[in-house]
Amino acid sequence: MTLTETIADTVARAIATGILKPDERVTEVAMAERIGVSRAPIREALKILHAQGIVTADSGRGFRVAAFDDATIAKVLEVRLSLEAILLRDAVQYWRENDTAATELNVPIARMHEAAVNGDRAASLEADLSFHQAIAEAAHNQIVATLWSAIARHVMIIFSMRQYRADDLFSVVRHHEMFRDFIREQIRQESAPEALRKELENHLLQISRMQPGHAARGREQTG
Repeated sequence: MTLTETIADTVARAIATGILKPDERVTEVAMAERIGVSRAPIREALKILHAQGIVTADSGRGFRVAAFDDATIAKVLEVRLSLEAILLRDAVQYWRENDTAATELNVPIARMHEAAVNGDRAASLEADLSFHQAIAEAAHNQIVATLWSAIARHVMIIFSMRQYRADDLFSVVRHHEMFRDFIREQIRQESAPEALRKELENHLLQISRMQPGHAARGREQTG
């Protein structure tokens, strides 16, 4: 990963963890001082984040942290589901053909458990993304994996929002253990892609469905 991409990830992580707030001004000088690098890679990283819609151009010089509205969130989640459904299908096929039990999913789950013990929401989120990254890598579908990586920063920010993150971090561990066990069952048997997609959708949205007001939001989005 290049320095520019690493900086872009650092800025996105700062947004996800609340260090940078929605509409907060982000300048090259301030970020260079905060991260401890020259302004040139900061400039390039902010250009990437601007192109991705994670920061917006300020009326003066610099950028501001974008406020993710409901419409933007819905679009990102729709794209994520479509991409991950393909990756999950291909990963299950790979694991089945190579007679493996998706053991690589155990590592991020262990990290989620450690984060839960420490009450570390940021670490829990990063382990969550690592879980899905492991599926993307097992799919051996470089085209779709590249597209998934392009929205990974959006996903990290959205799923750091309280409506998409359980207060009980141990429940996050349990949800991923259940999803891992489902995947292992699908490896052992033939299953239709529709079943994989449906279970993936349940997994991705189950936290938000547990939050008050979900039913009303769902009616608004589907109405």
